[in-house]
Amino acid sequence: MKKIYRLLLIFTCLPLAFSSCLGDLDTEPLTDNTLLPEKAWEDPAAYEQFLAKIYAGMTLSGNEGPSGLPDMNADDQGEATFLRSYWNLQQLGTDEVIGAWDNETMRGLQFIQWTSSNNFIALNYTRIYLNIAYANEYLRETTDAKLDSRNVNSELKSKIAGFRAEARVLRAMSYYFLMDLYANIPFIDENVPVGANSIVEQKDRAFFFSWIESELQDVEGKLPAADKAHYGMVNDPTAWMVLAKMYLNAEVYIGEKKYDECLTYLNKVLDAGFTIDPVYKNMFGADNEKSPEIIFPLVYDGQKATTYGGTTFLLAASYKSDMMPGDNFGFTQAWSGIRAKESFSSLFSGDDKRALFWKENRTQETTQWYDFNMGWSVIKFTNKKSDGTAGSNGMFADTDFPVYRLADAYLMYAEAVLRGGQGGTKAKALEFIKELRERAGIPAISDSELTLDFILDERSRELYWEGHRRTDLIRFNKFTKNYNWPWKNGIYNGVPNIDDKYNLYPLPATELTANTNLKQNTGY
Repeated sequence: MKKIYRLLLIFTCLPLAFSSCLGDLDTEPLTDNTLLPEKAWEDPAAYEQFLAKIYAGMTLSGNEGPSGLPDMNADDQGEATFLRSYWNLQQLGTDEVIGAWDNETMRGLQFIQWTSSNNFIALNYTRIYLNIAYANEYLRETTDAKLDSRNVNSELKSKIAGFRAEARVLRAMSYYFLMDLYANIPFIDENVPVGANSIVEQKDRAFFFSWIESELQDVEGKLPAADKAHYGMVNDPTAWMVLAKMYLNAEVYIGEKKYDECLTYLNKVLDAGFTIDPVYKNMFGADNEKSPEIIFPLVYDGQKATTYGGTTFLLAASYKSDMMPGDNFGFTQAWSGIRAKESFSSLFSGDDKRALFWKENRTQETTQWYDFNMGWSVIKFTNKKSDGTAGSNGMFADTDFPVYRLADAYLMYAEAVLRGGQGGTKAKALEFIKELRERAGIPAISDSELTLDFILDERSRELYWEGHRRTDLIRFNKFTKNYNWPWKNGIYNGVPNIDDKYNLYPLPATELTANTNLKQNTGY
């Protein structure tokens, strides 16, 4: 069950009121007199409640849904949420998505013509660092010395040790996202005093690779169990997936092959008890918390955790009123924003059950990018339950977002084997591919058909619109070079080869103004 929590804490020297949701944490609200930090920590429940806020930084925009009492300043609070801002940077500009909204920020991203002044880039960067700040403050306030000064008993101390491990994983994940998107970024941990910009150091990917690796390896065995009772919380398989992804992309990040290490951690994930969901579309509906395949989700609730980001954004932006989304998808908002490029929709055979498109009154071609009727509408994410009934609220989705799921691990395994990794076999990789394609209702492939080019296409067919595509294309050296798609660089016929600087996003111009010690990424 998904629950809402109220938090009233002083955070980074500012009085803020927070609310959050997280799986099964059954906590009670802090009362109005707990406004000072030390006063707040006198309540034993505060340690779990503050942890809930760190999770909420991944899903909500602020303290009052869907857009009230925000954590950040933004004209559109939905755009300031983590998932929506991250999805924009990972999907817009790739071969999968075209957007109809005509504004400078949107055009800059989807045409791969962005600058350091792009607002979507700034919102994502700020949101992720805010989430890191939450985790850092939690770790500052839960040291042994702090707990001893508050006379925290041994039983609660033991629980807090686990909470600290969760906070460290969420922080490491955040730094992984930043490293992937921006590369050379400021490093701030709990040892850096709040507001000490003058001593914040900019670090490269080699530093963050090593630091994330160390953090995640250190918390192994200290995290919640990977079971439904702890759904929505990070667990060992979550940390293993982050490590496996980092190792799979190591040639991009640090110029070294780490495919053996990738397979080591993927094998841990494969042995963790997750299984492939027999029905593909059930992983993207209003009761997808039932899925046996999802390793780590971002949790949403149409009644208690509302936002204009998250899966509400993915549904609303994908629908137009002529699709009758209330009847067909359990959802009444229709923003007519994003749909599929033909370079993506043409990857599917006619029988593939993963090809979840609305084609009525649509063309497959997107010759006019601003016309929502050009490009098939994606109906992968819905607010319908697996039994066909609607979610709890037609305005806001109950649907959780699968950050990591088992099918991704299957495809990563196959890729790591093909790239020469030891610790896996091609025969096992073929079994994994066969299982995914059987679920999709299409034939298995032969040994000779299992190639890296196949993997890149199959990752799109299996994982489309789940926030992986930009990173995948860069890893395959096909984002700026060696591959073309409609509207790449702003023209329908595309530009196959563009400046390699676009393999990274720039640091936001506002960040460089605020911290003159930082150096911009090359080319910006």
